[in-house]
Amino acid sequence: MNYKMNSYQTPLTEELEKTLPKEVYDEIIEFIASVKFIDNLIQPEEVRGFIKDKPIMTYTNDDGEQVEYEDGRREIDISNPHILESMDFFREKALFFEKTGKYTNIIPNSNPKSDYANFWREEVNKWRYGLVREDGEWIPGELYFYWNYSPIWLVEKDKQTKGNKKGNRVKKFPKPWLGDYLFYHYVSEAKEKGKHGKLLKTRGIGFSFKAASWSPRNLYCYPGSGNANFHLASEKGYLSGDKGIWGKVLDTLDWLAEHTPLSRMRLVDGKRSMEIQLGYEDEYGSRKGLLSSISGLSLKDNPDKARGIRGPFIHYEEDGLFPNLEKAWNVNRKAVEDGGVASGFMLAGGTGGVEGASFEGSEKLFYNPNAYNILGVPNVYDRNSNPQIECGFFWGAYLNRNRCYDENQGEPDIIKALIEICTDRFKVKYSSSDSSTITQKKAEEPITPQEAIMRTEGTVFPVADLKTYFEDIYVDKENFLSNHYVGDLITESNGNIKWKINSDITPLRRYDLATNDKTGAVEIFEMPKKNGNGIVFRDRYIAGIDPVDSDTGNSLYSVFIMDSWTDRVVAEYTGRPKLIKEAYNITIKLLLFYNAEANYESNLKGLFTHFSNRNCLYLLCDTPQILKDMELVKLTGQYGNKAKGTHASAAINKLGRDLQAEWMMSDSYGEDNIWNLHKIRSFGYIEEAIKWNADGNFDRISSMGMLMILREERKKRTQQAKENKDKKLKQLSEDPFFSKNYTNVKDRETKRAMEGYSDN
Repeated sequence: MNYKMNSYQTPLTEELEKTLPKEVYDEIIEFIASVKFIDNLIQPEEVRGFIKDKPIMTYTNDDGEQVEYEDGRREIDISNPHILESMDFFREKALFFEKTGKYTNIIPNSNPKSDYANFWREEVNKWRYGLVREDGEWIPGELYFYWNYSPIWLVEKDKQTKGNKKGNRVKKFPKPWLGDYLFYHYVSEAKEKGKHGKLLKTRGIGFSFKAASWSPRNLYCYPGSGNANFHLASEKGYLSGDKGIWGKVLDTLDWLAEHTPLSRMRLVDGKRSMEIQLGYEDEYGSRKGLLSSISGLSLKDNPDKARGIRGPFIHYEEDGLFPNLEKAWNVNRKAVEDGGVASGFMLAGGTGGVEGASFEGSEKLFYNPNAYNILGVPNVYDRNSNPQIECGFFWGAYLNRNRCYDENQGEPDIIKALIEICTDRFKVKYSSSDSSTITQKKAEEPITPQEAIMRTEGTVFPVADLKTYFEDIYVDKENFLSNHYVGDLITESNGNIKWKINSDITPLRRYDLATNDKTGAVEIFEMPKKNGNGIVFRDRYIAGIDPVDSDTGNSLYSVFIMDSWTDRVVAEYTGRPKLIKEAYNITIKLLLFYNAEANYESNLKGLFTHFSNRNCLYLLCDTPQILKDMELVKLTGQYGNKAKGTHASAAINKLGRDLQAEWMMSDSYGEDNIWNLHKIRSFGYIEEAIKWNADGNFDRISSMGMLMILREERKKRTQQAKENKDKKLKQLSEDPFFSKNYTNVKDRETKRAMEGYSDN
């Protein structure tokens, strides 16, 4: 590949291509071509530019005029960053400490006007306002504090071993990573605009260390009893313990107490409870000192628990595990915003690959930032995304991966990182029989946000492949949908069903409905195939139905039609008309239009009654025999509604999902190396399969489960018929008549005779 890149990247040479599996190399090239942010980061120096190439930042003064910053700081483009240079300038104090074991050679002096006091006064100002270099390069105060006053645990190569794989965890100051630089500038811009922040990230970027440095810094930058900082989590375990953020907060404060002359006395020390307040009591019992504080709160299932908290910083740890995250976020917004002015900053951070159903809140914050007063940036992170659509800040696995960056400047080697990530995925994919393993791998080390939000627990669906397919078709959705038919099924005077296009109605094509009108519409992907007499082939089409009974409610009615000859879904109706009988009538017309038989979830009686009244029970299948064989339904005593369709249970629903997953990963009819999932036309169904969890309501999945059970019944019936036929042929071939009269007949002729019998 002849691709010009900056000098920090591993060259994409023909020699490199030969060392990689073709699938790995092709995947790397695809990410470069489809993810704009990756393309931006690998561009040559003359394209990315340097800080000197950026304009000086401006702000609006009291007179409404745009004025340049006096310190000359230049604009930072978070989604298309410039090349970093000489970043050790901003780590001077950390580097000095690593050499000397102290922050300054100035002799300590308690005089408030001494050089020593001035040194520390200037440092705290840098914590608050940041640091600007002469060429206009700058970093926010939070990043200056993190780089210079918050040692973290890093993995470094073991210098005593000859190999390059063995490493040790060492406590050192953070490196000048581009990822840190961009993230902290994202936060700085959010605060400047009175907004909040949302981070979606890979594992291992030290986010807990960053968040744990934030509140200690604020204690000194924003003193006063009204300035409280909060770390919130769904469970106490994400705050306390070895992996919890609270221990890191204490470590940072203990570091400041040991190595700086700043106030270290604590009214509440945070050792026995997750609460710290700096200050002391005088001889009269009055509280004195800074009085700023930090608290850790576990909200569990009560988002109102933190109602009324306010201060400069509210942090949501592992927000992907927060039940009711949206409610907790909106409750706390009221405490840190007043009349369009934000007095505090809220930050939510989530890691891909978390288990459970609560990640939906984190996903909504990331993809709908404006709805939550979160700073949105152009979505340059997803494959083939539209940069006009905004999202939160994404930290992909390729950004500052260990040993994949320049040690001095922090510039990442994106190509080397992609090689390692894609190679790891390749090994996992072909060394595990569990499809969820590769999903977990991608979600924990995501290259795109869509990978990070993949569900990894409790699902049998091939989520990773579904995600990739959905991204491919949705980017050009107008062209994809142009081959679909949307309209009405009309009953003619002779009883035939006729198709009529209707451009005034819209199908429900998304899982998360953004409309109050849930009527929906019939959407046909392939018209029914007919024989030479113009009649739809008998027994070719089958259907699955997830019905509802009431005219009120939130659940959707869903029916799918499948062509059993090609194994493809050819039509769908999903919706909730005002009168549920309308959905029943649509279903009858669909079944007649395709000459189809349907399996339905028979727990509710409304559909059966309606079909019975319309003399259409013949359109519904009897309870599948395979369910009786598997002892999933009773063998006797079935009549009426119980004799038709499938009475759903947890075991039967699981069977339906298992069969769907098996079907998705089966080879597509007539095509090599293509799965059935790559022929799915329903956006809503794909999304439901991606987001399925045991706690949610997934009507299309239920409908397809019924269809797949009927499909399996048909397969078993066909297989049984073939076995019976083969058995009959075998019995005939072993008849003494043949052995007595055809002993001299060649095997070929005997075979032909048997084939002739078979044909008859």
